[in-house]
Amino acid sequence: MPIIAKERLLKLLHEVPENYYELVNFFLDADISIADKNIKSKTFLQREIDKLNIENLQFPQLNQLRAWLEQENKSTREEYQNYLVMRKQGGKRQYFSNLGQAFEFLTKVAPLKQVDGAWLYSTVNYWNNTDLHDLILIYLEELGTGKATANHVCLYHHLLKNLGLDEWNLYLEDEYYQQAAIQLALGYAPPEFLPEIMGYNLEYEQLPLHLLITNFELAELGVDASYFNLHITIDNQDNGHAHRSIKMVEKFATKYQDKDNFYHKLKQGYALNQLGVGSVQIIRELNLDYFVHKILKKKAITGSLIHNNRCVFNHKTVNQWLSSPEQVELFIAYLVESEWIKFGTDPEESRFWKLIHSESGRMFGVFNLAERQIIYDWIRGEFPSRFRISHTHPIPYLHDTDRFTLDYLAQLEHEKLQSVIHHSPDISDKMNQLIPYLAPHLHHQKMGLWSTHVYTQLLFPYVLQP
Repeated sequence: MPIIAKERLLKLLHEVPENYYELVNFFLDADISIADKNIKSKTFLQREIDKLNIENLQFPQLNQLRAWLEQENKSTREEYQNYLVMRKQGGKRQYFSNLGQAFEFLTKVAPLKQVDGAWLYSTVNYWNNTDLHDLILIYLEELGTGKATANHVCLYHHLLKNLGLDEWNLYLEDEYYQQAAIQLALGYAPPEFLPEIMGYNLEYEQLPLHLLITNFELAELGVDASYFNLHITIDNQDNGHAHRSIKMVEKFATKYQDKDNFYHKLKQGYALNQLGVGSVQIIRELNLDYFVHKILKKKAITGSLIHNNRCVFNHKTVNQWLSSPEQVELFIAYLVESEWIKFGTDPEESRFWKLIHSESGRMFGVFNLAERQIIYDWIRGEFPSRFRISHTHPIPYLHDTDRFTLDYLAQLEHEKLQSVIHHSPDISDKMNQLIPYLAPHLHHQKMGLWSTHVYTQLLFPYVLQP
């Protein structure tokens, strides 16, 4: 890592910035020690907890918790059935009118999805405490127990890559990184935060209505919804993560001497889910117009000063139009006014669309397939769609054996780790060697997947199918 970048990250140890993006990078940086991340997590989490208003939080007493969550689950399932009836009767999609909106959603939830499960990372350190085995197993299942095809982060990476959305973090405001930062901080939090981790896990593992509808509508639009479907099945309340999360809370509630303090900290963890921009708010605020403007402003950075001055629109050259974000906004307005862009019609009638989509267009290749899909849906509005993103060479599906390629040095490290694990007679030594590779920045890579498999094999051999 460059020295300047390293110094910037280390400065974060002594100050808690408002920039959540930097905090996410801090916790995901392999060059920052676990001890330093532990220190930062405590400071950051306390700041986030101070923002909570748990007095108005809907949360039952512990002896009513199971019944309350079961009723919430039942209500969610009933609402989903009402949604399906509405759709069967000809009702429109509630969340995503088109693929462009689906892409906007997938992009905006990406920071959180790419650290999925991180809030439970610290639990793997307590492998010899059987009381915490349910939490540890939830984390290992988030990691696919070592299989890339079931590792949640691998699945989401694959989804974004296959759609051409894997480099869209530049379009996101800092607020979309807040929940990711919270999850990572919980994953590196010291033991006194275990009740908060349980509370966070309790809320996160319940079945939300938005997950069911998102899964349905993405599949309807032709998007691979495997990631979302997996969360519906694995988080079930009968024997899945939702069930185990309730069981863990009930078990630990009997072990804490200060029951009121445990309950208070549990509520704090539960409420941490409500900070930042969640899926429901993202869906409610989907705005292709704003999103397309961001795409065009980003393109203007590289597109300015490469046009000849013969290209003139309304007495301004293209270079002048692209000279600043404000000018780009005015340029878009002019293109609409002059009908280069015709909203609510077949995009083929818009000269701008032909310019960027036709192989003979002067701007063909400037926008990738995903960007063109978003622009297409932005132009057409409610007009029937005929354009659908397609890949001439689809990205192969995940394979456990070849999902990741190691470079030479990493291969040597992997072989050394395998040798240590194979020859060590001490399970404590084996676990201590494996745990660093189960970290949020490593578990979805080849060494992390292998380490997850071995850790699971040592602690929960019955989980792994032959």
